[in-house]
Amino acid sequence: MMTERADLSGSRSRYSRRAGWLALLLLALSGRRAVTGEAENTLKADSAPSAHAARAAANRPWGRIVMVGASASAGFTESEPLGGPKTPQYRLSRYLDAALLVAHEPVQNLANAMFFIQPEAAGRYQIDQALEARPTLLVGVDFLFWFCYGEGPTDKDRLQRFEKGLKLLEAVPCPLILGDIPDASGASDDMLPADQIPSAETMSAANRRLKQWAATRRQVVIVSLSGFMRTAMANQALTIHGHTVPEGKTRDLLQSDKLHPSALGSAVLALAILDAFQSGRPAQSAAEIRWNSKEVLRLGFNAAQGAPSNPAKHDTPGPAGK
Repeated sequence: MMTERADLSGSRSRYSRRAGWLALLLLALSGRRAVTGEAENTLKADSAPSAHAARAAANRPWGRIVMVGASASAGFTESEPLGGPKTPQYRLSRYLDAALLVAHEPVQNLANAMFFIQPEAAGRYQIDQALEARPTLLVGVDFLFWFCYGEGPTDKDRLQRFEKGLKLLEAVPCPLILGDIPDASGASDDMLPADQIPSAETMSAANRRLKQWAATRRQVVIVSLSGFMRTAMANQALTIHGHTVPEGKTRDLLQSDKLHPSALGSAVLALAILDAFQSGRPAQSAAEIRWNSKEVLRLGFNAAQGAPSNPAKHDTPGPAGK
């Protein structure tokens, strides 16, 4: 999650200078793709779906998952701001794939680390692309982040932009998992300058509005991204579906920038997403998920390294948490 700002006084922060040239470089190299969030794996409709794909699609809602959002979903590490060999280790979709024990198509990740440049344009493009893929489940854990954070002269401006993010999501007919707005004020200033951070009152107002909006849409589930980050920053114990990351260990769920999830954090966040969703479904759905975060980390990390496909794509599920 990065941002840029222009400071005419010439006293811009190191973050702003870096974000500015990175954005310009990426735009020059990639054109529209940098702003719209076009995925590295372009979505294409199969003209003749395989038998496996047909079985996977039948396993709703896990059959065809599409992910939208910004850098926490796309994968980001400060050492590779434009991407590199380590970046795939942080792609949230890898760990969502690894957590599923039932046959499913590989999670399609449309998220983009440059979402912050033009949130409305990027968000609109990603939603359009996602709907073309006909997903059985859409995941946007950080989709709304930059509709509240970023440039905004007043609280009113931020909340008006937040409404635009919600408006984009009204077109989604399938089950939809959204993250709420976290307090990222503890992030390093190089990564997230103070003037890009909304007030506590604005964050609270945005989250109240999100709950109100979701309450009238039965297909929408909210996962507490705010709780995940708050717990990690406080280094307190975090329990998901009976599995606990103990006190004193949860700070490892975030990278040193105090903003982006680590590889372990991505594995745990993937399980938090699935737990929030399956909690409203029949109890047997829990058996479709691998709840052991260490195993999810291993499988997702290996997939990022180009290791063989994880066993979650086999047709016969194994025991949960193994």
